[in-house]
Amino acid sequence: MEYKYITQEVIDSGGRNITSPEMFAEARLYNIEAMKNNVRRRRVHALFNTWIIVQYVLLIHMMFGLITMFGNDVVPGWRIALAALGFLGYVILVTYFVFIQNCRERYVLCLVSLPASLVSFVFLIFPVANFGMAWYYNNNENKLSKELGYPSFPRLLITTVNSDADSITNLTYDSIREKANRDHPHDGTFL
Repeated sequence: MEYKYITQEVIDSGGRNITSPEMFAEARLYNIEAMKNNVRRRRVHALFNTWIIVQYVLLIHMMFGLITMFGNDVVPGWRIALAALGFLGYVILVTYFVFIQNCRERYVLCLVSLPASLVSFVFLIFPVANFGMAWYYNNNENKLSKELGYPSFPRLLITTVNSDADSITNLTYDSIREKANRDHPHDGTFL
């Protein structure tokens, strides 16, 4: 969206003194869009992190299933050792790259998800799904990065002070007194 009065500098300052109805409408529209973009960005982050945590839960469940079958002599010991190696490799690599390094690259997530296949061949779906999830995440981030206010999308504090002050630092006691006299006429004893 193109804005006439709202710029990145105005957003960085946190507020805008409104002097016309057009400026007010644009600031209001920006606040609505900023709220929508913030919700959209949080939703994508939550979906991505939830998917990674679901993978952890599925792997832990499968590991407990394999250990239980090992107790019943159904699964040989080397299979448990290989599964434990894959489980630890997956947990360490994914935790490091996703949660510590904040890496969201498709190919990296695909590669660090491969050790999960040592637990079970069913988990070959993890690299494919992580590739798709990273693509979805990066696609949304690229779209949102073109919007004004990225990455935090702060809302503007809209003021309607009838003075020449463009920011709160330029606001003086005299301009406040002038506004009070204009908006609430009195005999001058209060101010």
